[in-house]
Amino acid sequence: MSFRLSKALFFFITLIAAASAAWAQLPDGAGKDVTMQVCSKCHDVSVVTDYHLNSQGWSEKITQMINQGAEATDQQFSVILDYLVKNFGPAKPVNVNKSTSKELETQLEITSKEADAIVKYRDSNGAYKDLGDFKKVPDLNFKKIEAKKDLLVF
Repeated sequence: MSFRLSKALFFFITLIAAASAAWAQLPDGAGKDVTMQVCSKCHDVSVVTDYHLNSQGWSEKITQMINQGAEATDQQFSVILDYLVKNFGPAKPVNVNKSTSKELETQLEITSKEADAIVKYRDSNGAYKDLGDFKKVPDLNFKKIEAKKDLLVF
């Protein structure tokens, strides 16, 4: 075996091991194995663990994945939905003055550009005091934030 092939094989095995280790960090419970089997074909575990949605939200995410080519039986998708709702259910309050850009993006379901704009504005202008402060943030769709107002903590 050539050195180049050996190096490529080592890299590939390391990549698979790292991906498996990340997915293994999901909470144990009914549906974990099916979730790992189906979802890991397309994306990293953080796609699952970064979100905390209710049943409808997870159902919409699964439909999105199906539309993007995810393959499983209806029964498997049902098991995945139950697992996700149980382990990554409704979002907890989001402290807009302490959350990272990534946390804001996933918990408020906004773009990374919008989340970065929120953090940049906060860093430049100080802590947010109320919902109205978000109207001043450039590159932010205020309606998205307004829709999540029940999750915001100042």
